[in-house]
Amino acid sequence: MSETGQTKRTLASILIDGGIVTPEQVDAAFQQQLETGRLIGESLVELGFTTEENIGWALSKQLGIPYVDLASGAADMDLVRRFPESLLRRIQAMPLFQNPEEMVIAMSDPTDSEAVREIEQAAGMPVSLVIGCQGSIRRVLDNVYGPERPSRDAVAARASAAEAATMAAGGEQRHRVVWERSGSTFLLYHVYTARNDRASEIHFVPEQGGIAVHYRTDKGLEPRGVEQPETMLYLRTRLAHLGAPDLEMGQIAVQGHVMADLSGDRVHVGVCHARGASGVTTVLRLHPARALAPDLSLLGLSPLGEGEIREFVEGPEGLVIVYGPPRAGGSTVLASLASLAMKPERRLVAFEPWPTAPYPAGATRIQFPAGDPSNVNWRHAAVGLGADIIVLDDLLHGDSVAELLDGAAVGRLVFARTGWLDGRALLQRLADSPNGRAVLRDRPFAMIALPTARHEGSSAWAEPEEAEHRAGILEVTILSDEERERLWKGQGR
Repeated sequence: MSETGQTKRTLASILIDGGIVTPEQVDAAFQQQLETGRLIGESLVELGFTTEENIGWALSKQLGIPYVDLASGAADMDLVRRFPESLLRRIQAMPLFQNPEEMVIAMSDPTDSEAVREIEQAAGMPVSLVIGCQGSIRRVLDNVYGPERPSRDAVAARASAAEAATMAAGGEQRHRVVWERSGSTFLLYHVYTARNDRASEIHFVPEQGGIAVHYRTDKGLEPRGVEQPETMLYLRTRLAHLGAPDLEMGQIAVQGHVMADLSGDRVHVGVCHARGASGVTTVLRLHPARALAPDLSLLGLSPLGEGEIREFVEGPEGLVIVYGPPRAGGSTVLASLASLAMKPERRLVAFEPWPTAPYPAGATRIQFPAGDPSNVNWRHAAVGLGADIIVLDDLLHGDSVAELLDGAAVGRLVFARTGWLDGRALLQRLADSPNGRAVLRDRPFAMIALPTARHEGSSAWAEPEEAEHRAGILEVTILSDEERERLWKGQGR
């Protein structure tokens, strides 16, 4: 498919802005294109200015379609053989994966409408396109079919016999995927598929002869097949390369966090490895990376409650405690509160276990190891940094919530998240000490209750237009003057 002049400029600008090629190299490629009629990307590669992989990346940015690295030949051989070899080689396409709703196919040129029509007709079901470079697709097809017909027939016969033996034994059909050893394609596939299914978690559980894969959706954990045992090593290696800690000798569990970039669509991936009798189980928690914190109304706060909170955070000091179970959206609520309170003349310091919440620009973010806040002296840091607004995300567990009554919080806005479930008991715990009663009497105080049950599944991917179904999920309590007086006198609430 020939490219228009606008497409040429767009693709070239992406490559130039990315520091991949220079304007002079693009000019030389355009000159060669006039002589040969090839695409601009092909000309840049032929002249040795860049690689096919970089052209695929740039095309991915241009079209908004994920780019898949097939350098080591990831392929589901059974799926590939459902297509005519001549078709796949001619249009440079590679079927990758299939779920009940769609088939994921890599193409070197997904803008070729005629080629897309042919592959969709051959698939016989909805198709989701990703981009793969020509050389990688060719190498994968060579791995599947072989250079000669006899070798190709032999491979197909062995695959059919293996599948028949598996099904005859009553076992579950397993993925026949030759994953790359870096694990990037393996991770990309599951994150991409889980995102499309609006799943909030991916579970990799070792079992006899393989790794069982489950996605957490609104229906709960749904089985998604069994991977080959070695894929767990590929996955853990890739996650460690991206920055998530791996299990060390003697460790039972470890948590971390990485970012998955699906052609510019960034996804937060929380990582937990746990050692069990059958091996290491890995769970990935998925959430979209939001550029801006949503309004509290989109998170489930009533219009009245949002109005009260907006008035509350306009003041120079106060304490807001967000309480409820983990994974109930508390980090996002804190980011929304911080965005409401943030002003140019205020300094915001946020302590967080994961760098996932969309805090406003200009915030100082301090990360601490998840589940181990014991070495974090937030009071010294906040005072030393001259914070006007302090955010404490999952830092105060159990009775350590009483640290909020320290003098370091006086004269500042403090937003904190804790795992307490009973707001009345939490308030009484704070009021049980003379210091606590003094703080609650003299400072504005509010509590926001998260849902008492975890709502995972598709809610992790909820868009603003779905907010109308969430109204009333969050509850706000702001102390009145009468309630302050009763707490000051030790009469409870």
